[in-house]
Amino acid sequence: MVDKSVNTAALPGADTIFRKSYANGSTCLAYPNPASPAVYFRGYLPVGSLSDPVGKNGLSSLHAAMLSTGTHQHEFRELHALIESCGASISISSGSLSTIFSGQCLKEDLPLILGLLLEMLSQPAFPQAHFERLQQQLATLFKIQAQNTEEMAAQAFDRLYYRGHPYAHPEIGYPQTVAAITLEDLQAFHAETYGPNGMVIAFAGGMESDKTADLFEQVFSSWHVPFQKKQVDLPDWQPHREAMREHVAIPEKSQSDLIIGTTAPTGMSKEYHVCSLGNSILGQFGMMGRIGESVRERSGLAYYAASSLDAGIGPSCWKVIAGVNPDNLDKAIGKIKDELKRFISEPVTGAELSDVKEQALGQLPISLESNAGIVRFLLSLQRYNLSLNYLRELPDILESVSAQDILVCAQKYWDLDSLVITSAGRAL
Repeated sequence: MVDKSVNTAALPGADTIFRKSYANGSTCLAYPNPASPAVYFRGYLPVGSLSDPVGKNGLSSLHAAMLSTGTHQHEFRELHALIESCGASISISSGSLSTIFSGQCLKEDLPLILGLLLEMLSQPAFPQAHFERLQQQLATLFKIQAQNTEEMAAQAFDRLYYRGHPYAHPEIGYPQTVAAITLEDLQAFHAETYGPNGMVIAFAGGMESDKTADLFEQVFSSWHVPFQKKQVDLPDWQPHREAMREHVAIPEKSQSDLIIGTTAPTGMSKEYHVCSLGNSILGQFGMMGRIGESVRERSGLAYYAASSLDAGIGPSCWKVIAGVNPDNLDKAIGKIKDELKRFISEPVTGAELSDVKEQALGQLPISLESNAGIVRFLLSLQRYNLSLNYLRELPDILESVSAQDILVCAQKYWDLDSLVITSAGRAL
């Protein structure tokens, strides 16, 4: 039975969430929050690093950064002066599958801010000076990353784990591919891929849903791109069946960062929620769960040690991460494997399961206390094609998970003979 402390009727559901799709392929979601004088919005276009041409990795990311540097109507300084004059904000970035944008303003300024957002998405100017500046900033960033043990371990993990799949590449690209990108590449990329088809924007705040929808339609319904290129589908990916290990040597580092990973269920499935509770016990709850207790607290082998469970579209992974003294790297790996063996050989305790369920259920209303939290939930509904009543159904889903369910999932995904292990730091 669901925890009675969770008032599911008060959570967003089909009777309080507005959702509508429009003729140009865009979708609006809205949730009213009368207590708030502001409106927060977040959305995405289905254009990400998956759309990067061969040899031009990082094009989508650089393109997204350029959208904030000026439009045909407003050059950089004028554009940002308009946004800042009403205390508002707009930000744009790119991920693997999407270009993500977000913003916040008082409800009376929403028409202005959405109009400027449309300008930025549909009519960027791509000024030469800003293009050169961003390329220089990325060149500096690549050099900084090359000395960052956490970043280098993560990139090595993605190369091994996602080998042959687009997720193996960093979203910002590589030094040589970014240096090869031209302004003409950005302009052609925008003309081919950018448009309203597949655009989703979610709103939460002090504006009634019908008024938000009317404004959305007023601003965005005239945006049409008849020959907008559809992003390619994610290719199939098969989990690896053998152990893999790579160490990236970075001289004179006093810490090594470590990642040990395996496959994970698809996001928002019932199995994902089982694994999510299991992951909390493994390496999140309290002082980073069992992993933190064993590797950091009792053994003193790590500066930090925890686990994480990815959620997203396409293949994902379940990881244990740690920062250790280079001299303790092999000992830390051994201690983590000991905890993983325990995790797949015996059920979690009733007390552990009760604790993480209570935490998960308690976080539900807390995660919706801000407009930003509500909007992120609304976008998840759309991305994963979930019921509008999903959040009201989730407490029962979590309550139904048993210790045996977690053990079955742990045994399914944590194959200790095919772990991917990467690290970065002083040479071994």
